[in-house]
Amino acid sequence: MPKAPSIEKLLQSGSAEWNKLRKAGQVPTDHTGATFTQLFSANADLSGLELVGSEWERCDLSKMNFRDADLSNAYFHGGRLQDCDFRGANLEGATFEKLKLLRCDFTGATGLDDVEMEDVDMDRVVGLDGEEAPPPPPPPAQGITAFTREQREKALGAAAAAVVGPLQEELPPFKPQDPPGALFFRALKRQAAPPVWVLDVPGLRPLVPQRLPPGSSLEAMYREAVKSRLENKKPGADPNAVERAQKALRMGGKDAAVAAMYLREVGVLPLFRFSAAKVLKDALRAEVDVDDLTGAIDPRVTGALLELRLTHEVVEHLQEARKRLAATQLYTALLEAGFNPENNWEEALESAEPAMELAQAATAENRNALFEGFQVFAALPEEARLRRLAYLAETVSNLELVSRLPEGMEPQWLTGPETRECHEREMTYVQALKAADIPVKVAALAKTELGVPEGEVPEDSDDDLFIHLRCDVCGKEKLIVQSQVD
Repeated sequence: MPKAPSIEKLLQSGSAEWNKLRKAGQVPTDHTGATFTQLFSANADLSGLELVGSEWERCDLSKMNFRDADLSNAYFHGGRLQDCDFRGANLEGATFEKLKLLRCDFTGATGLDDVEMEDVDMDRVVGLDGEEAPPPPPPPAQGITAFTREQREKALGAAAAAVVGPLQEELPPFKPQDPPGALFFRALKRQAAPPVWVLDVPGLRPLVPQRLPPGSSLEAMYREAVKSRLENKKPGADPNAVERAQKALRMGGKDAAVAAMYLREVGVLPLFRFSAAKVLKDALRAEVDVDDLTGAIDPRVTGALLELRLTHEVVEHLQEARKRLAATQLYTALLEAGFNPENNWEEALESAEPAMELAQAATAENRNALFEGFQVFAALPEEARLRRLAYLAETVSNLELVSRLPEGMEPQWLTGPETRECHEREMTYVQALKAADIPVKVAALAKTELGVPEGEVPEDSDDDLFIHLRCDVCGKEKLIVQSQVD
């Protein structure tokens, strides 16, 4: 008969498997002299076990249940014990040396007078003064990860390990609960220098590049203006750039997005809105239609749609942007903590409620899609992953603001911007009327513009809409007949 795996091997394979075997009664209770080296484990049930003289070298243990276990003469050296339950345990002759105890409970433990504590950092530790044990805690959660520090080091890779520090230093914790901005900022600090594209996400308050490459494009001018603002300087408006930006909006050119954003940064009112609507919405739709769970969406496009108040057919993309951000946020937190698609990531996922919530938002119950998305994301260069996270975070913020704009900012039936221009700018939308409203609200204007006798309803226009426009410069008004688009 083959020898049963040792407790050391079982815990390295994951606490879920250990707890399953423990519940089925398939593991012994006597593990005297067991030795654990650099073990990362969470939520394993070790209650009532004989762990006499066991050694725990540089282990990172979280929510471990040592209740009523015999840990006499056990030796804990280095590492961290967080939220561990030692209630009722026998700790006679045990040693805790050069480690951190965080929120651990020793209530009702025996042998505390003989415990040796040397260079131990204790934070919110209870029960070391011998109180009676309270009722037992709930059973440990199942399906939580456990794996060695060597595995995490290998997963992090040489470059990340160099940032993290030597092996004895704490490895990055798994923090899926952190907002995208926090994940972005920590990753950005690992870059040798901030890349210029961080200026496309000013809402995240990024680290600012010291120098920008020279250029006179609207994109370069926009980034320069953002850099000035983030440095608490007032951006100056370049007359030539302002003229080019206004032209890009009027013509619906490929630079319409950065044109609108540049005008916002330098405080110049855009003279055209609707003429840029099609190109901006097409650009947004093209990025949303890409079949990629973490595909970036340019925040300058969504920012332009927000600045120009172009709401129609835009808010429908918010859910897709949120889904992509949830996946990117989850993957970034996993990679930061040393997990990868081949290394215990699913158990890590199940160890944190925020991670489960992100997974649900990203792919609902489709774990296969979540895994495939993680494979694609992990294979990208680090800067590309960082850019996706930042772009999606800024885009979601922009689209959420668009969703809060009042209805009617951009009636879907307004077409043909050339028919609505006066004094070289688009006329302001006032209201949309049905035929029955004409005699009551705009009788005189209807007579002037459409030849409809005052007091009468336009003939054969029951299904038409009448768009009332006004020039902000001269006050001239227009009434345009449009067939409503379903």
